[in-house]
Amino acid sequence: MGKRGNGEGSITRRKDGRYMARYTVQTTSGPKRKAIYGKTWAEVAAKLVKAIADRDGGVAFDATNMTFGQYLQRWLSDSVRGVVSRSAP
Repeated sequence: MGKRGNGEGSITRRKDGRYMARYTVQTTSGPKRKAIYGKTWAEVAAKLVKAIADRDGGVAFDATNMTFGQYLQRWLSDSVRGVVSRSAP
């Protein structure tokens, strides 16, 4: 359990024996801290690596004040551009 660098999140042991990882996600209203829980340090570390990769890949975002139309527009432009094409009527 070495020291983690800036932006890599943190892993701590809770009083109940579980482990908790925390990392930061940028939202439209500013940075927001997210938490991940698990039974072992290794389990939480693996979940944290995946969460940070998703965050850096643009998968994680806060849709608190987003309408369904805005969500679809973002999904079309960010997630499926170049993969999905318009079909003929």
